[in-house]
Amino acid sequence: MLVAFAQQCQEATEMPSKLLTLERRTRQAEQIHPLLRLIYSTPVKFSKGEALFLEGDPPQWLFLIQHGKVILSKSLPNGNKTILSVRVAGDMVGEVAVFDGKPYDTDAIALTEVSAYRFQRSAFLNALRMNPHLAEQIIADLASRLRQAQETICLLSTQRVEKRLAALILMLMGRFGTRTDEGIVLDSSFTRYDLAAMAGTTVETTVRTLSAWAQAGIIKKYRRQIVIVDARKLAQIAREP
Repeated sequence: MLVAFAQQCQEATEMPSKLLTLERRTRQAEQIHPLLRLIYSTPVKFSKGEALFLEGDPPQWLFLIQHGKVILSKSLPNGNKTILSVRVAGDMVGEVAVFDGKPYDTDAIALTEVSAYRFQRSAFLNALRMNPHLAEQIIADLASRLRQAQETICLLSTQRVEKRLAALILMLMGRFGTRTDEGIVLDSSFTRYDLAAMAGTTVETTVRTLSAWAQAGIIKKYRRQIVIVDARKLAQIAREP
């Protein structure tokens, strides 16, 4: 998984057209989602750090992100939290709980200012019954997320921290990176805490690893930004045995 993933991210550095600009991502997100053709909804605004829902809440709503980023996190027995996923414009949030009727199994927290459409569970399920094609699309999306979750479990359980962090940064670079003369700038909305929680390690280890990469010229580290200077080297670290 790591080899294929690292190769994919390396290709993104060689083909600028594969790195979506913020303008293109916004334009794509504004395309009308099939749900909005079936169920009327107006966007709900969430401030940075505000919860769309919390773990254990009843699954009353399905959310469709219009703008912004939402992190899905889960509490660990030691009191820490691990970030399982980052959802962006065009993504649904809360779909698993809405499907099975059980309480939400994660927190959904706005990583940035967020605007999201909100659909009642009953209206969403009724729309799926009336539109088999939409149901197939959503099932395919769920299957893709399940595969990603399985790969993440494998990565976190079998790979050392440096490889996990390299693979994570390559993934974030491919999804959220912006090409500049200095390198590929990683979205500043991700804090060191967020990176640690996604990589399944401590903030201290994350900071120490990033500092070592900065000294080696692989990245440039600023207070609120990381610039990937040598993505090929990161891909090499992710592929190391």
